[in-house]
Amino acid sequence: MPTGSTKQTRRSPSKPPRPPQLSARNADPFELYTHAVQGPDHEIDFVTQQFKKLSGRPLRNLREDFSGAGASSAEFVKRNPANHAHALDISAAALAWGRKNTLGKLPPDAQPRLRLLQRNVLTPGDATGVDAVLAMNFSYWIFDTRPALLHYFRTVHASLAPDGILFTDVYGGYESTKVMEERRRISAGRGRWFKYVWDQADFDPMTNKAKCRIHFEFEKGPPLKDAFKYQWRVWSIPELRELLDEAGFKQSLVYLEGDDGKGGGDGIFKPRTKGDPDACFIGYLVATKK
Repeated sequence: MPTGSTKQTRRSPSKPPRPPQLSARNADPFELYTHAVQGPDHEIDFVTQQFKKLSGRPLRNLREDFSGAGASSAEFVKRNPANHAHALDISAAALAWGRKNTLGKLPPDAQPRLRLLQRNVLTPGDATGVDAVLAMNFSYWIFDTRPALLHYFRTVHASLAPDGILFTDVYGGYESTKVMEERRRISAGRGRWFKYVWDQADFDPMTNKAKCRIHFEFEKGPPLKDAFKYQWRVWSIPELRELLDEAGFKQSLVYLEGDDGKGGGDGIFKPRTKGDPDACFIGYLVATKK
């Protein structure tokens, strides 16, 4: 009979190979933007909770203006089989990416409840009668005159159900008009990382118009410059509330983040009637039709 140990050596399963380092050559700008800028889970938490508080009923039909790839709409339809969303954007490239990477990754039962539509938000077509409209990431600031922004707000007002609500975000503080760059290191998973660069490249105090850029930097190699470019007006909260009132909204509420006691935000946004003279702040501006 054979001699020696009959114990067999067990091999540990091999780890999947680490993906290549991110670089300007292989990085997907839309994927980097998703990692660095968007937080659809937190956004939809806020929107659904505040809609219920303000209207007394659950949010079921949502329109996301300036939607890009439709991340917030996708998060919304995943949460309840009764939820439906319309995501509007004029960028064919962003919507094509969204059909593959946002819509395509939804559960099969959720996919028919999300419509990715290449449309101008001023002519939304049949995406009307909705419970809520989202205009996030300061996208509506591309309307850089009072008549233009008032026209957009009136279009939204007409698109909403009788008790519908508009959700937007807003930023400000004395650094919002400053030419500057801000960098943050972002994890892309599986040991990969990159730096997100917010570049306030130019500001004209005569018009309050700003030119902003998003760049991405990597561990090695050249950066991906001007991955996204924006030209908009930096609107103040009083200006925006006056325009919302003129557009027919019954009331507008400003939600600002609380202080964590260490010079940062605590992640909790509450309606406030007075703010602090901070260098920079980001908040939500919510307008109710009823």
